[in-house]
Amino acid sequence: MELVQALLSGVLVGGVYGLFAMGFSLAFGVMRIVNFAHGELVMIGMYVGFFAFSLAGIDPLLAVPVALVLVGALGAGLYRLIYRRFVGRATLQQLLVAIALALVLQTLAQILVGPDAHAVQSGWGSRFLLIGPIFLPYAELAAFAVALVCVVGIELLLGRWRWGQMIRAVADDPEIAELVGMNAQRVNIVAFALSAGLAGLAGAVLVMYYPVSPVVGATLMPIALIATVLGGLGSIGGAFIGGILCGIVEQVTSLFWNAALQDVPLYVLLLVIMAFLPQGLFGRQSAH
Repeated sequence: MELVQALLSGVLVGGVYGLFAMGFSLAFGVMRIVNFAHGELVMIGMYVGFFAFSLAGIDPLLAVPVALVLVGALGAGLYRLIYRRFVGRATLQQLLVAIALALVLQTLAQILVGPDAHAVQSGWGSRFLLIGPIFLPYAELAAFAVALVCVVGIELLLGRWRWGQMIRAVADDPEIAELVGMNAQRVNIVAFALSAGLAGLAGAVLVMYYPVSPVVGATLMPIALIATVLGGLGSIGGAFIGGILCGIVEQVTSLFWNAALQDVPLYVLLLVIMAFLPQGLFGRQSAH
């Protein structure tokens, strides 16, 4: 039963990992931007949820739309100010700029809210769904439900919504998209805002059971990268599945080995995937 508990916990936690990995994958898939500041956008979303609860008594789950809009708007601004110069080429300069931005956001967070970690002390944290010997925290169940709704919504949005179809068209061939009358720059702004908004949304649900601090983004960023590579660079649904697999690996490692070393197998998995299956589970060779 301990293994079943670990597997179910891994799926629930991994669903939120997959949610913010989807945003990271979207930025790469459409614009070939490797946004190493994506973890800091998750951190900002976590603070939105935390302050909504601590200052206004609003449940972080109800703050999800606010986090989506605020962090999405921030993402649109960051794209216009910084990232638009690097669309289509994941150069070393772009990577260094993204890392610098991540450090700036970390430093600003430490100045504005202090270096300490904070947790949301709501009713979610002490309530569990009991199924025989299996216990599932309501906070993780609610977070996973939001993640599942979002992944279905994003897939429908990209497949049926006019802007979603334009995003896919620009991702496939921006020059052809321009020739048929699409404004690739405007589409990229929308795509990057959506990418950032998903990070903020994931942060708002994650803070329900995960402490927030200015450096939490640096902890989460490797997971987003591994989930994206595992699922396939540029594959939105693949990133979600990759996040779930990361969550399962962490929980099973904690059960059979050491909780402090739960991320070690993820790094080994990353090396194996890059060496033997570089397109990931659901990606395409052209993604590279």
